[in-house]
Amino acid sequence: MNGNYGVTRDIYAKMKVAGFVMWKLVAVALSLVIAFFTMSKIFPNEGIWRYMQLVYVGLTPTWVGYLLMPAVAGKTTLGCLFIALIRKKRFYRSFQK
Repeated sequence: MNGNYGVTRDIYAKMKVAGFVMWKLVAVALSLVIAFFTMSKIFPNEGIWRYMQLVYVGLTPTWVGYLLMPAVAGKTTLGCLFIALIRKKRFYRSFQK
């Protein structure tokens, strides 16, 4: 034994990590394209709504990118939000006590 007890990695680990990053970038780019094509259907084309279209196109990929960022223990922010919503215990108490 050579005394190397580190975490074992396979040969293609860097390629797998790069693949995950690429899928996240594709999701953000796809959200930008969808926001661009839906902005004129959601907001009118005159007045202050023109600026709201630009805000919509800017914020939509930003929100998607935030939800895909790593958070805790390898999970994404979206995964943490999903788990928090599922595990939420609702206790309804009566006011007649």
